[in-house]
Amino acid sequence: MAWALVILRIIHIFAGVIWVGAAYTMALFITPAVKASGAEGQKFMQALAQHGKLPKRMSMASGLTVLSGLLLYGLLFHGLAPLNTGSGLALTLGGLFGLLAIMLGSRTGSTMKQIQALSAEVAGAEPKPEQLQRLGALQEHMARNSAIATILITLSLLGMVLSEYFVI
Repeated sequence: MAWALVILRIIHIFAGVIWVGAAYTMALFITPAVKASGAEGQKFMQALAQHGKLPKRMSMASGLTVLSGLLLYGLLFHGLAPLNTGSGLALTLGGLFGLLAIMLGSRTGSTMKQIQALSAEVAGAEPKPEQLQRLGALQEHMARNSAIATILITLSLLGMVLSEYFVI
């Protein structure tokens, strides 16, 4: 059982680092640069999504983080953590924020697929105004959801980190 906990914790931490790091990289650096670059930025995002495999790898990292976290939680607490302890409450809240983040992230992935489909539809031709409007709305929706998901995984990360210090 001790080895299982160690392996799950390593998976949880490393996958979490990739997930949180990618979310912060997108929120703080890539998204603002894409917005400032206009049409060229959109081409970069399309290439990143299609050839860089960013959505797939973020999805894998978030899935591994959540799955290993749920398994760790189950092994450590045999069900629900004692919410009357600081560490149990911090881990529970952190886990809930992580679950909310992955649920929102999955919606972001479906929005990205819609963006890719619409981009492919207008490729090589002059986009119609309604297509541009739809594309802009989808991009704003994705940016908003990504920002909220980044806040949620930050809260999740804080719950995990602070649980070590809230031992009562």
